[in-house]
Amino acid sequence: MMHVQKNHATRGLVAMALILLAACASHASEPMLRCRFPNPFDRRELNLVFPANPLVVVPPGENLQLTCEHDGVPGSITVYKDDEPVQESSVINFSVPDRPGSYYIRLMLTGQSTTVGREICVVVPFKASASRNAEGYDLRVDEVEMGRYRHPSRSGNRKVRANPDSYQPPVWWFRITPMNSGFFVVPGLTAGELVVPSEDTGQPHTDLVPVVYSMWRTVHTLREALATQGIPGGALKIISVFRAPKYNRAIGSNAFGRHIYGDAFDFYIDLEGDTKASDLNRDGKRDRRDAYPVVALIEDLMDDGKIPMGGIGIYNTIGGDHEVTMHIDNRGHRATWGFLYSASGKRSNFAWESRRFAELDRREENEAAELAKKEGRAYARPRREPLPATSTP
Repeated sequence: MMHVQKNHATRGLVAMALILLAACASHASEPMLRCRFPNPFDRRELNLVFPANPLVVVPPGENLQLTCEHDGVPGSITVYKDDEPVQESSVINFSVPDRPGSYYIRLMLTGQSTTVGREICVVVPFKASASRNAEGYDLRVDEVEMGRYRHPSRSGNRKVRANPDSYQPPVWWFRITPMNSGFFVVPGLTAGELVVPSEDTGQPHTDLVPVVYSMWRTVHTLREALATQGIPGGALKIISVFRAPKYNRAIGSNAFGRHIYGDAFDFYIDLEGDTKASDLNRDGKRDRRDAYPVVALIEDLMDDGKIPMGGIGIYNTIGGDHEVTMHIDNRGHRATWGFLYSASGKRSNFAWESRRFAELDRREENEAAELAKKEGRAYARPRREPLPATSTP
């Protein structure tokens, strides 16, 4: 096994190139890089294929395996260091260092008819340090105070209290730098997109983010599913992913909102490139009903086990920057909400009739009604609007 070497501030990268020779006939497509490594979160193997420069987060001391595919045909790999070949094989294994940081490997992927340059950023993550107190956990990552993760028992939401394992502080984190921000954590999602820009400066409010491959893969899976419905992956515009607890509190967001756990993202669908949500249902308006075909698709993916169960939200802001945005997260249990904001900022709620989870929603409504009755509170069942008959926008 070979050790990758660490990048220095001057970006004095140790030049390494992999020449991959495909044993197949001539192809017009580019060779693809396949990376296999353990997920820091649950230790299960990740198996990702990248058409561009990848950033892979591998636990300290673990193994990263690289292979090449060219239209499904494996190639051989020659490793170069300082312009000299040092290894040739159909499979290359790298022993990842124990020390946190970013390590770079320069690549050249070569098929019989196509040669492309690549570079891998191999990241060894930091392990968070949590100090417990009466209110929750104060988290530090690489000596940086990230803020407080409150105990689920402190929440007024009964679903949060009933699912404490879903509200524990993230353990593994990595640092986004100017050098690795353009690398892809999964195809189509760069490291630089993972941090919410500050409302004051427009710049990322932190350079440390939790490692949550489930969410990153959810973005990729949703983009691929949208593409089958005629919506290009690039039309999914991400506007908000991770918020550090300190920043989340400063802007007045929910203390148990999924953005602080790193497994949520907000987005809108923009087919025209005008930074507004598209009129997906073609009724001449941009409103919450344009989100319903996408919500139907997300629910299909959740029910089919293609993405984790979690929260789905719709925000319809009249006169807002994007008009209609959506939220999706991987909290592990179902949660839905719809907020309509008038031009004056007044908020009202709306709900939809699920095609996949109607029985679950009714059961939860009944439980909420019974609890309200016991506590002497009024409870109004939501009036639900129908989703489209299919998930095709």
